[in-house]
Amino acid sequence: MVATETEHQIVYASSITSCFPGLELLKDRHIFCTTGLFPQELIIKFPNVVNLISMGLISSYIGTLSLYRTVKDAPHSWQHFSTYELLNDDTLQNHVLEMQAVTATYLRVVIESGFSNFVCVYRLEINSKDVSSTL
Repeated sequence: MVATETEHQIVYASSITSCFPGLELLKDRHIFCTTGLFPQELIIKFPNVVNLISMGLISSYIGTLSLYRTVKDAPHSWQHFSTYELLNDDTLQNHVLEMQAVTATYLRVVIESGFSNFVCVYRLEINSKDVSSTL
């Protein structure tokens, strides 16, 4: 996990098994693997309001990925801010998704479609900066 000035945690994963506990993805020891239905999602909580700068993603077979954010104290009232169409060439998908300093207390990562029934996220790195003291 990479975080600039903030620590964060996954508070919800739509697909959890004993072999692939998605809630542990940010701890570099586990992967998030879907169960074959779409959409699939992860919700990430930040300890304070942050500016999201970028997200690094190593995955396989993800087609469309959408990002939502909220600045509420609980994960609701989502605002869509970006959608990415990822390419599939039968190798690992390695992307850095720039976010242009989007503010959030929660980030919702939604896998809308895939190139296979099962897609995997092997690594998710979020670069963010705590801005709660400036609000």
